[in-house]
Amino acid sequence: MIAYTYVKTFFIILWLTPFFFWLTNVYAQISLPPIVVTASRLPQPSTEIGREIEIIEAEEIRQLPVHSVDELLEYFSSIDVRNRGISGIQSDFSLRGSSFEQVLFLINGMPINDPQTGHHHGDIPITLSEIDRIEVVLGGASALYGHGGFGGVINIITKKQTKPKIKVKYAHGEYDYNLEKIGLTTPTWQDNQLSLNWERQLSNGYHINTDFDTKLGNLSFNSKNWQIFMGFSDKRFGANSFYTPKYPWQWERTQTQLFLTKTKFQIGNIHFQPAFIYRRHDDHFFLDRNNPDFYQNHHHTHVYNFRLPFNKQIANIKIAGGTEFSREDIKSNSLGSHFRWHEGIFLSLSPALEKINTNLDLRLDHYSEDLGTEFSHNLSFAYKLRPDLKLRWATGRSFRIPSFTELYYQSPANIGNPALRAEHAWHLESGIDIFKSKWQAGVTIFYRWGRDIIDWVMKEGFWQAENLTRVNTFGLSLNFTIWWDKHSLRFDYTYLNQSSNPQVYAKYLNYLRHKTDFIFLSHWPGKVDTSLVLSYQKRLDQTAYPLLDIKIKKIFNYSHGKCSIFIEGKNLLDADYEDIGGVPMPDVWIWGGIEIEIF
Repeated sequence: MIAYTYVKTFFIILWLTPFFFWLTNVYAQISLPPIVVTASRLPQPSTEIGREIEIIEAEEIRQLPVHSVDELLEYFSSIDVRNRGISGIQSDFSLRGSSFEQVLFLINGMPINDPQTGHHHGDIPITLSEIDRIEVVLGGASALYGHGGFGGVINIITKKQTKPKIKVKYAHGEYDYNLEKIGLTTPTWQDNQLSLNWERQLSNGYHINTDFDTKLGNLSFNSKNWQIFMGFSDKRFGANSFYTPKYPWQWERTQTQLFLTKTKFQIGNIHFQPAFIYRRHDDHFFLDRNNPDFYQNHHHTHVYNFRLPFNKQIANIKIAGGTEFSREDIKSNSLGSHFRWHEGIFLSLSPALEKINTNLDLRLDHYSEDLGTEFSHNLSFAYKLRPDLKLRWATGRSFRIPSFTELYYQSPANIGNPALRAEHAWHLESGIDIFKSKWQAGVTIFYRWGRDIIDWVMKEGFWQAENLTRVNTFGLSLNFTIWWDKHSLRFDYTYLNQSSNPQVYAKYLNYLRHKTDFIFLSHWPGKVDTSLVLSYQKRLDQTAYPLLDIKIKKIFNYSHGKCSIFIEGKNLLDADYEDIGGVPMPDVWIWGGIEIEIF
């Protein structure tokens, strides 16, 4: 049935192709300057990539009603964000129906995933004002970055060279919500730059035991050939029914420390970009905050990753490759003490042809702890029928090794499985994209054949991690964006359908079947900016619900800076919904504030 649906949809797209040709002829205009996507090994303009991608840039981020990376990612049509609270307290992320463990997060191309559990992938010590853009590359990405990129890659690109400034922001709203933020960017010597950022968010909560107090800060140094980033985050929050509805007074504290350094140099015609990242994460959990000694877990993880990539061009072929070494370890009262090593080599080839852009990515990874050796690959084509019309096709093989929690966790309700094997999948996608100066559109169909997929399966009163035999995913996505005057309207729709064999009662397969987004951004006379986001979401086993978010901002310019006064609201239709069963989300939530920038 799934294969039939896939074929039927493919022919529908072929049937619509003449309409796309007619549309491009009616509205023939100069194409938009393409964005260079860096999430691939070989940076390429977005108009030349043979895979589905989605990008949000800094200007759009400033207009949206968001205060955390988690909230921002909700406005990507391709991402299913399953929140357990507000303001980025804790969220699970899914791409193309993947589990929350099967998404790879990067900062400037370096992996930051948590080896304990995917629940902590969103603990990222970066404020929104530091983000230059976010790139989402959909489909298996193991051939690029190894394990983790099963459903795709979310690459957060930070700003490098900006004007010297001081930025202060304060907001207050319902649920005794407060946001305090300060940022400083200053030149040091020559073209070098130093940036310092600090942010705090806190609230008494929208329901019993949903209070939180989060802090993050970072220091970064940028020069022409060097980047150093040091950041931390500290989250303390009531975790009402996060992991089980039996204990509503759960409480958790997570702390993240991150160090990243990158440089670049050239030997002959070979360009090198070595990078090193260190991530430490602490997770302290109480099953009952009123009785801490009743049951608690304390986990410490460390990740060390070094990469030595290179790129060069031989004749008309671009070549990128390199090697990678990493170590992950954990010390925990419920998982024990474990570590694992990893070595990898990778190679990407891209021949330069007149109308066809081809990418071949190959990668070989070896893991300790009996996890074995994995070979992954990806092949993609982008064929330009015209400078503003592209057909694309991609296929590949991806994998993911189990997390420490899936392997070793022990509790009365959950039992890990040290015998777990790596997950594997083949993916196939095809699509059409149109790039014009006033509008752009695209359609994609995809299919993923998943094998040995890991999920928690109910067994005689407890959850056990198991390799399910098969989970196949079919999907369709549509997008259309139009610009006029100083306004823009974006429409996105994503459909998913999954089948599993054998049929089991699993914990995390409640995927988002339908997601429709309308995002209207505008600049009005009098320096007034507005944004309106209307989203319709339907999960497999839940009732559909609409979400409406709005932001209104008035800007005052002066000789050495500007001041903005804003008001924002989320869930203004007062929808009663849960991203994760048993964890209700807030009803109407309104706040306002002021932001001052001094240049």
